[in-house]
Amino acid sequence: MKIGFGHYLEDALVAYIVKQWKSQKVKIGRTVVQKICYFLKAQGVPMIYDFEMHHYGPYSQDLYYRMDELVADNILIDTSDTSKRSHYLLGDRADEIITTYHEEIELYKDKIDNLLGVFGKFGPADLELLATIHYFYVTHKRYFRKPPSKNWVIDRVIMAKKDKFAPELINEAYDALDGAGLFGWDKI
Repeated sequence: MKIGFGHYLEDALVAYIVKQWKSQKVKIGRTVVQKICYFLKAQGVPMIYDFEMHHYGPYSQDLYYRMDELVADNILIDTSDTSKRSHYLLGDRADEIITTYHEEIELYKDKIDNLLGVFGKFGPADLELLATIHYFYVTHKRYFRKPPSKNWVIDRVIMAKKDKFAPELINEAYDALDGAGLFGWDKI
């Protein structure tokens, strides 16, 4: 008898993300998974998760709970020693779900691998800043049907993050997202 939660393509995508994570400097935990999934959804990779602005940037409560279910089903292992942090590794059942959804993962493999190549060098705070800037830009564009000004986005990030990020860093991160064409990723 097999006991466990039902699994979906998104679960296989999360397992694949953890498997492909190449950064030696940064461990993949809750915040990193949240931001990678946010950017994948924005890029058009099918994710059922809805993201809202939260303390650490765009956040999905459903994804948060889903990560616990993936750990409970031994698809992922959380090796952190405190509940305030997480550090995910593949569990014994990860290959099973990746194999089950292999054909579907192949459809998005290049997007995922490219995204991990770009964002794999960033830590959780960097990803928080990039995702927050992106979120404010894209939600404004969707709601008002026109792109916001750079100053408007920077002001919103400063209001939301207070003194966490220097205005110069926000400006630089905005320019990096804009220069890379990531504001065109608007499928959230």
